[in-house]
Amino acid sequence: MRDRIEKLNFLGKFLASSRSRDETLEMAMIISQDVLGYDHAIIRLLDQNQVLRAVKWIGFPREAADRVIRLGEGITGQAAMQGKSILVEDTTRDPRYIQGVENCLSELCSPMIFDGRIIGVFNVESETPAFFHEDDRHILENFVTQLASALEATRLRDELGRAEKLTMIGSFASAILHDIRNDIHQLNIGADLLEMAPEDPVRVVTIARKVRKSAENIHDLVGDIFEFVRTGQTPVTRQKVELAPFMESFTTRFMASARKDIKVSLNMTGSPSLEADPRRLKRLLLNLANNGAEAMQDGGELTISAGKESGVVFMEVRDSGKGIAQDRLDRIWEPFYTHGKSDGTGLGMVIIKKIVDDHGWKIMVASEEKKGTCFRITIPQE
Repeated sequence: MRDRIEKLNFLGKFLASSRSRDETLEMAMIISQDVLGYDHAIIRLLDQNQVLRAVKWIGFPREAADRVIRLGEGITGQAAMQGKSILVEDTTRDPRYIQGVENCLSELCSPMIFDGRIIGVFNVESETPAFFHEDDRHILENFVTQLASALEATRLRDELGRAEKLTMIGSFASAILHDIRNDIHQLNIGADLLEMAPEDPVRVVTIARKVRKSAENIHDLVGDIFEFVRTGQTPVTRQKVELAPFMESFTTRFMASARKDIKVSLNMTGSPSLEADPRRLKRLLLNLANNGAEAMQDGGELTISAGKESGVVFMEVRDSGKGIAQDRLDRIWEPFYTHGKSDGTGLGMVIIKKIVDDHGWKIMVASEEKKGTCFRITIPQE
């Protein structure tokens, strides 16, 4: 008996930790079979239509497990409807018995109750008559109480996760629509001004730049949306990347689009190669470089470095901008946190962190207010 109690205590500790529903049900079957010694078992949960559907079983054929049990139907349905466990010593003499497995001669069935509400039934069977006793009934009742609490905790965690996702989507949509609406408004103003000053070349050039900037903002917003949705949903397509030519190409293209008051430079230390997804690597560098440029509203220096030092491949983006307060550094990885920026989706840093994590790399940030920020990515070499 002591051994059975110790196993139930172990199960309680296991179920008390954060587990998925599948892990919870799997361990429930393993421990309960070891403790009760049954031949067959099935766990059915009560669904929104108030019928019992199997979610885990041992020894039951598929067609039997797929059978839907209504409240009051059979021994299982009776246990659920009455809210009490049922012990049947001889199933051949019980008219309530519904055969699921051949040669089942005794059965013990206990409802799973949480907060006064039936959530399911745990049914165990044996091919030996009168196999289960009152001690087994008490053990199973204690067991299903723990299991019901664990399953409800898992369900509530899942619901909370879905609620958080919906909240995130709402915040996301609000931020995106606000920024896109502002840029479209700027495009409309620019179009009106161009119509009013067709023969003023200086003014046309100024307005055209504002129009182009608004178009670029919308392009970046849409890019962030696609990358945020896609990152983590598609596998990382790794291939060999020669770092020096890749960084040179990226830096040259970024320099062409950077503001005139920002000096962009590249420092290479050696020419190592790495295994990476080129598209995502480019998005990673672009987000870091854009963040650095946005932090230097009055101009400054953006230094991109890469190479290999002490056997470690690295990439680094450093700006001479306004920096980030130390008490805000931990928040930069949160969705929609823009740390003072007036535009953008607030997803750039989330995307950066996800790309780094998906590759198995590490990213560190160091910042000092009024002096600038440095992001450094290190890549372990096999």
